[in-house]
Amino acid sequence: MHNHLLKNHELARTVADITGDGHLQIKEWRYLTSFYSKNIEEIEAVKERFFRLFGVEERIYVDNSTSKRNPKSCKRYKLFIISKPVASFLRDIGTTVGNKTNQRFTIPDWIFNGSDEIRSAYLRGLFDNEGSIFCRNTLKPRWQIGFKMVKNENIVDSGIIYLDQIRELLSKFNIHCSPVRKHKLNIRKDGSQSIDLMFNIEKNSFRNFLKQVGFEHKDKQNKLLQSLRPSPSG
Repeated sequence: MHNHLLKNHELARTVADITGDGHLQIKEWRYLTSFYSKNIEEIEAVKERFFRLFGVEERIYVDNSTSKRNPKSCKRYKLFIISKPVASFLRDIGTTVGNKTNQRFTIPDWIFNGSDEIRSAYLRGLFDNEGSIFCRNTLKPRWQIGFKMVKNENIVDSGIIYLDQIRELLSKFNIHCSPVRKHKLNIRKDGSQSIDLMFNIEKNSFRNFLKQVGFEHKDKQNKLLQSLRPSPSG
């Protein structure tokens, strides 16, 4: 692996995908990068990016399994990249290894201090994975883009630092955000508390978000475009 990849916006996007719904596992002999999605197009896009970046090509698997939490079968697609050189390289450039809820991490310096293209690709990956766009049903419709991440209560301070870094990157594109808020979630099996960390982007920054970041997730991008259309009343 070569450091010239650190100037590649697709690598920044890949790091964001792992930080979101992906997983990087390095343990003993196991060097695995994995992704899960209900959307086959998302998984195929990840697969193609990995091939362009690293020249590795792996199979996509279909998962129809059930669980106690979700007794109804729900089709998901899985992509496993089994490669020690790839996993080691991703770790060495600052990608989080293991369970992200229990890990302290920040935005890698080469992304945080990178070009606008690098920063934009990273943010797009994060919001495709962990972002949402919605309209609150009030008398006057209020569109917002939300971002959430779960942290163990013992390291919630590091989660706030990370979300503040994201907010700082967004501000460089003149996209303004609310402060980070906390919300208690379930008690985990080990007895610790999960904390939901979140912030919102108001509609007055949507045009800048569309221009500088946007979504590759089709449903989210369509909602963003819908929110910017003039209302029927003018």
